[in-house]
Amino acid sequence: MRSSSCLRLACLLGCLAIPGVRAGRVDLAESVHIEEWVRHPVYGDPSFDAFERLPGNPIHRGAPPFAWPVNGFLFHDPQGGGLYAYIGDYGEGYLSPPSRCLLYRSADAGRNWASLGVVLQGDPGAFDKGGHTPDVSVVYDAGRYHMIYDWGEKDFNQEGGIAYAWAERPEGPWHRAPEPVVRNTTQAKLLGAYQRTYAATLVKRAKDWLVLGMKDVPPQRWALFAITAPHPAGPYGPPRLVRNVDGDYFHPPLMEFFPAFVQDGFVYAPATSVARNRNFNALFRAPLERAEDPAAWELFRHGSVWHSEPVGHEAAGIWGQTFSGCVDPAGMLWALFPSRDSRGMGTINLARRPWPTSQRERGFVLSGHGGPSLTCLRRAWGDFQLDFAGRLHGQARVFWDYRGALGPDQPASDATLHPLAWVNCQALEWSADGWRLLSVDAAGKTNVHAAGNHPADPLWRGTLERHADGRVVLRHGDRTLWEGRLPANHREAAPGALGLWVNAHSHLAVERFAVTGEPQPARLAYLFTEGLLGAGQGLAAWRAATGPEYRFGQGLVATNQAARAKWNVAGTRLSLWAPTGPQWGKISVVLNGATPVTVDLRAPAVTPSHPVWSSGPMARGFHAVVVQGGGDPFPLDSLEAED
Repeated sequence: MRSSSCLRLACLLGCLAIPGVRAGRVDLAESVHIEEWVRHPVYGDPSFDAFERLPGNPIHRGAPPFAWPVNGFLFHDPQGGGLYAYIGDYGEGYLSPPSRCLLYRSADAGRNWASLGVVLQGDPGAFDKGGHTPDVSVVYDAGRYHMIYDWGEKDFNQEGGIAYAWAERPEGPWHRAPEPVVRNTTQAKLLGAYQRTYAATLVKRAKDWLVLGMKDVPPQRWALFAITAPHPAGPYGPPRLVRNVDGDYFHPPLMEFFPAFVQDGFVYAPATSVARNRNFNALFRAPLERAEDPAAWELFRHGSVWHSEPVGHEAAGIWGQTFSGCVDPAGMLWALFPSRDSRGMGTINLARRPWPTSQRERGFVLSGHGGPSLTCLRRAWGDFQLDFAGRLHGQARVFWDYRGALGPDQPASDATLHPLAWVNCQALEWSADGWRLLSVDAAGKTNVHAAGNHPADPLWRGTLERHADGRVVLRHGDRTLWEGRLPANHREAAPGALGLWVNAHSHLAVERFAVTGEPQPARLAYLFTEGLLGAGQGLAAWRAATGPEYRFGQGLVATNQAARAKWNVAGTRLSLWAPTGPQWGKISVVLNGATPVTVDLRAPAVTPSHPVWSSGPMARGFHAVVVQGGGDPFPLDSLEAED
């Protein structure tokens, strides 16, 4: 994490009446308003989670040639007591040298950890041919410790799968089965694509054993699958996909699971985004005894599961699969989590929170790691007063009247925000170096209208006011820093969204975000790249298109029948935007898996992008809109969500 001075902004004027600003004050830094904020695997996550770090982090740090210890499994031994941390130890880039599994043990509730060295590694005489054996999960039952682990030959991408081992102690020695549970090259491709198997969790159920693991088609698609067997060593039945982007239901894309944990009759599967920022997390769950049934799964928590701290050993956010959860007998959720430090070395760390208390009452974190992060509110204000308080490392912006286009720069892993996400808005930017008032036009050109030094007082007492006549007032305490008008880049009567941006390698802890004014529903536009990302599609079935007929000057055209798009969004009314013209054909639109609706995009002449389909009023929540062609070319533009 890039270091910079820590700023604290505070305002004492939030309850004072401001001429021209109508009454009505809400502090959106209180967690009761958690669903007001947009959170997304690529854009970023304003997280209200209640995790607190344990002292002594990291418990393990990578060093060449094993630079990336980036996965782990936390195990509480029900027999001997103590905590065990099984760590997947990789070389940088994952492929070389062959990965292995390390083990740490704590006998004093995580205060101190002893390294027990390597407990699992490849054997030239075994099916892995001396290759990879990194990531494990462990269960105690009937006097033995049972392990499922992923394996691979030296080229992990050519051959691998998952395998079984057992031991009489958590430390081993571990006795590996002579043949693997799953060999990738003998697996049938699910949905014609998913074959590679890795990152599996072993779970004991009442009458059988369950394995939850990952299948992928990188760099676009990741899926959680389930297999069951009467015994932990198998034989296991055929796999079933239980969560994936290919369904017509809401599912945040780019999510990678492992490991799962069991609590109160449910199996919980945390997942972390593999976008560039690595700062969005989700939590899925299913009743334990029905976990092999896709219909039993639900998205239990969309974002606000995890946050990063502005410390060197968490510079990359969560880097690896996700955190490993374990609820102790006292009801404390422990989390073993991987990251990378500012030198790129992997780190393994610990945090915890009370199991029932997932969110703090107030305050959230928005962090940028490999790229910037953006969040905005699902409500908009025309004239308002903002009372903001936060602690910042790096650089951040408060923006308003936002009419940018939300979406990734590419529909693949390592994605970051599309350039069109930072257009058409006004903003206050600040850092340790000072503040600037900005306007950004439709082409992304930034104009600076005022600037100043950061006050010497670490407490910045200020307000931001935006009046109906276009005036903007920035105050620090009783002092007016700037007053004037910023140019508007649009002619629409309805106001744009209000939100926050943090730059890459920046960390913003918001303590107060109180808005006084009269809110209206925000209208947020999601780009065509978001549609491809949500469907797990690359660009093979599409070609790029530009022109004034597209809402933001660019879009895509379907080139074959495989073209499919899906937007996973929240809102109470959704509208699909597209140009129409003589060169286009029909499409089908599916909302939340319901009966397809046919939309004809053919017209006598080219008409600029406009709503061609609307959901009508809906209950507030998460929705999925799928667009599929019938063989004719069709344009892909954007989806608008109103809340």
